[in-house]
Amino acid sequence: MAGFKTSARAVDMFGRQQIAGIPTAISELFKNAFDAYAGRMEVDYYRSDKLFALRDDGIGMTETEFLARWLTLGTESKLGAGSGLVLPYRPPDKPPRALSGEKGIGRLSIAVLGSQVLVLSRAQREDGVHDLVAAFLHWGIFELPGLHLEDIGIPVRTFPAGRFPGKNDIREMTEEFAVNLRGREGKGGREKEILADLDAFDLDPAEVADYLPRGPDLCGGGTGTWFLIRPASELLERDIDGVDYDKNRATPIEKALLGFAETMIPGHPPPVLKTAFRVHARSDLHFDDLITEDAFFTPEEMENADHRIWGEFDEYGQFRGTVSVYGKAHPDHIINWREGVGKPARCGPFRIDVGTIQGEARNTTLPLEEHARMVAKLNRMGGLYIYRDGVRVLPYGDTDFDWLDIELRRSKGAGFYFFSYRRIFGAVSITRIGNGELQEKAGREGFRENLAYRQLRSILKNFFIQVATDFFRGDSPHERFAEKRADLERLDEARRKREKQASIQRGGLKTELEQFFRDYDEGKPEQEGAALKDHISERLEAISGLKDTEVIAVELLGLEAEARRELKALREKYAITRPRGVALGSKRLEQDWGHYNRDQKTLEEKVFQPVMELIEGKVSERARKASVHLNRRRRIQRVMEELEVDTRKAIRREKKATDEQVDRLGEKIHQAARKSPLRMEDVLRRAWDRFSRADVEGASEEEAVSLRLSLEKEIQAAREKEADYLQYLRAQLDRINLDPAAFGSLDELDELEAMEQRATALEEQADADLELTQLGMALGIIEHEFHGHTRILRDSVRDLKAWADLNDGLKGLYQDFRNSFEHLDGYLTLFQPLNRRLRRSRVAVHGNAIETFLGKLFGERCRRHEVTIEATRAFQKKTVTTFPSSILPVFVNLADNALFWLGEREARDAEGRPIPRIIKLRPLHERIPISREI
Repeated sequence: MAGFKTSARAVDMFGRQQIAGIPTAISELFKNAFDAYAGRMEVDYYRSDKLFALRDDGIGMTETEFLARWLTLGTESKLGAGSGLVLPYRPPDKPPRALSGEKGIGRLSIAVLGSQVLVLSRAQREDGVHDLVAAFLHWGIFELPGLHLEDIGIPVRTFPAGRFPGKNDIREMTEEFAVNLRGREGKGGREKEILADLDAFDLDPAEVADYLPRGPDLCGGGTGTWFLIRPASELLERDIDGVDYDKNRATPIEKALLGFAETMIPGHPPPVLKTAFRVHARSDLHFDDLITEDAFFTPEEMENADHRIWGEFDEYGQFRGTVSVYGKAHPDHIINWREGVGKPARCGPFRIDVGTIQGEARNTTLPLEEHARMVAKLNRMGGLYIYRDGVRVLPYGDTDFDWLDIELRRSKGAGFYFFSYRRIFGAVSITRIGNGELQEKAGREGFRENLAYRQLRSILKNFFIQVATDFFRGDSPHERFAEKRADLERLDEARRKREKQASIQRGGLKTELEQFFRDYDEGKPEQEGAALKDHISERLEAISGLKDTEVIAVELLGLEAEARRELKALREKYAITRPRGVALGSKRLEQDWGHYNRDQKTLEEKVFQPVMELIEGKVSERARKASVHLNRRRRIQRVMEELEVDTRKAIRREKKATDEQVDRLGEKIHQAARKSPLRMEDVLRRAWDRFSRADVEGASEEEAVSLRLSLEKEIQAAREKEADYLQYLRAQLDRINLDPAAFGSLDELDELEAMEQRATALEEQADADLELTQLGMALGIIEHEFHGHTRILRDSVRDLKAWADLNDGLKGLYQDFRNSFEHLDGYLTLFQPLNRRLRRSRVAVHGNAIETFLGKLFGERCRRHEVTIEATRAFQKKTVTTFPSSILPVFVNLADNALFWLGEREARDAEGRPIPRIIKLRPLHERIPISREI
């Protein structure tokens, strides 16, 4: 009797050709690890030799299961079908998981990652830990025509006690696999390429396990499954680097793997599977993890969103939940879905939690830097994700997959539909039990377009439209959004206006300071002061030659008045007034202002004061020589009269400027006040016009009530708006303090200036912290590079010793090299406890460990400066539970400062003997101070 035969190409069609791409394939393998009750799933990709290593610590596979399941197409074991295999083993210490895999072809997606794969698996079952199972495949064989699956032999080996296969074992497996090809007549080019790949596959799993980062392990009592692929597909690096995509968008790997578990929702349970995707540099000495938890959206970001909606859809598609608009929650809000016509939705009940960020900074409640960060993050990975039993369903959440047509509707009217797909982030949560009719496609390209999925989309489309109608339109019944946005825009406009004014004033101050420093450096104040002194001296000499004492007195008084005026003008020429209520804005300008004050003080002492002394002293001296007895009252009266005239001129000038400002401001206020009633009248006229045109007699009672409510709402809204505006104007006027006694005390301008100055200082501090962070990251990379090189050097030192033992001439060179290397290596080890990336858990840090650490770090420097670092017995017993990378740098900085000050001074006793210099560490209550003692 005839029967079907399965072509080998079916594996290629069901696997590589079904999966959308490499990121989707890796996500599918993550789900397989989840189904295998793994706690960790880690990927390491080495650019240097294109090795792709994927490891999990799940339950693994026995040899029997590997043959019956992994090498069987379309197994239904994960579905728990009655006619299928039993469900996988569950470890007794782990709760049941809703298995995410189906179709039984997920394992075939490995073919997308690379042509050759070595599979290593070690199982845990009720009877204990099994032997390690190894298998080798070259996926290229499934592309060849004329082959049937039953004709292909897959080499499978077992190794006891978790021992890794050696190079000879791998060679035997590749040769066994090559038998599939060696018997084929007339080999084509593809067969030769596969045979060449097999000859080049020289992977040593034990060696790979040695240099992989610590993680899932198959030795000892470790279990799980490893996939070692080399060389990986050429497309992998392009998907990692995003070569073919916008640099401001997430790379394909990030799009598919970030947010694998549902961790963005506040109060979410800890993820049962922790994932990592490490990309190692070509030097293999450092790596980047592309999918850390912080790289995805966090619960804190969800709670801090401008707006947030969370709640549940029941089996009829009706939403009941909370809508938070600018922090004001509207609980128990209901949104109806009318297409269900009273029948349960086929998609089933589900939950939603979504946040949105305002696109423009002027409309957000987030700090500007946080808003910019969130906008950039949303541009990279914003969207609405779907999670089934806590595991992400692809491709939902991808910024390029707007599965609810949110952007399409927004393009028709942004103000009407409000939501933007790249300004929202959130999750739709479903379950396999409650939403069983939502079925994924075989290639993991979303759900099948059945009735359940179409109803899910219809429910959510209606949801976003109705939420926009209820809360985010100008005529929405809930007015929080419009009011708050108007307030934020008004504050932003005021901030921008003030920043513009402050910028102009700061620019003027900067220009004046630059001119002052140019004149000061050129010595112009000294030259003009010297010229004034010479002029006074010449006039005095001329006056002293006169004979008439009355004429002399008049001339001396005139000279004194003239000299004071010219000195005053000289002082004002080089005096700069700092604008009130405006922060200087930058550290450079703050420094320039300080330098100006210093130089101004110098001018006062060396230029202006000598001229004043000349005026006060020489006039009297010359008068005595001329036997002229000047009337002191007359001199003082003359000075007072000139001061009076000058003061009145200055006040009249300031009053005139103030009157002009008041007139301009008063006119603007009057115009604004006059326009408010006019706007109100216009609203009333339009309301009466609507009422006059309405057919009230022919309308139903419901239509008449609706018209009345609409007119009332329109008039009341305009009334409140205009009343608030006029109250706002009065509030601004009330803030003007006209009490002369209050001048000089702390007022709002001073407070505003102080706040601006503090904000500027904080911004500069943030920039400095960023520079330090980047410096720290650079040091971390350098330390990592050194660590790799020192490991190589350490091995080389051992090799050199063998030569030195046989060659006396090398012994001295070897000893010097070893001593220098150990000194360098000792310093390198001091970096390790300072590395935050390596020490992410709190540990008990003992006082004696701190003392030892400081002694090793500063030992040579202490000997050079004859300083001793000592710790009291109480300090040595003290224990602090914290991160070593947090506390040790504190003591390093303190000890470094103490060494600097002790090294700068040398104290001696009364007999001239040097006093010991000690840095002492001792506890004080719950604190640990450091003191310098001499």
